[in-house]
Amino acid sequence: MKKVIQGTYADFKIIKSRKVAQIIVEVPLEAAQNAITMFGVPNPSIEQWVAVAALQAVSVDNSDQPRRSAVSSAAMLCQSDKFAQFLVEEMGLGEITIGDRDSVADGLRSVLGIQSRAELQNNDEALAAFNNLKGEYDAWLMDQ
Repeated sequence: MKKVIQGTYADFKIIKSRKVAQIIVEVPLEAAQNAITMFGVPNPSIEQWVAVAALQAVSVDNSDQPRRSAVSSAAMLCQSDKFAQFLVEEMGLGEITIGDRDSVADGLRSVLGIQSRAELQNNDEALAAFNNLKGEYDAWLMDQ
């Protein structure tokens, strides 16, 4: 029996109620039956452990997509009351008004040491700081 199936990394979600991260891998429709044969149909009462491995490296230097994604992600985070709460509670930014997107954006820029979220596209240090902050926020969400 085949032990490996190939797909594309399609999404990542934090499942707060279960305190886990969910990785979504999409397989071509013609490979779906193979996936069911290998793993069975998901059953919430029985865990089916599997492994995930990258088949080819993703090169950040060959594309500005991760940078554009960071700018978009930063903009979306600034609309989140939970992210505002994180900045207040974990980053000590008491001046943030939860529900006020501009206030949250100001707080984010302050934490990252930038003037504009667009700087994430050309400032390696700011991008790294944002990615670290996003990781801290994701971990914080899992504890909520």
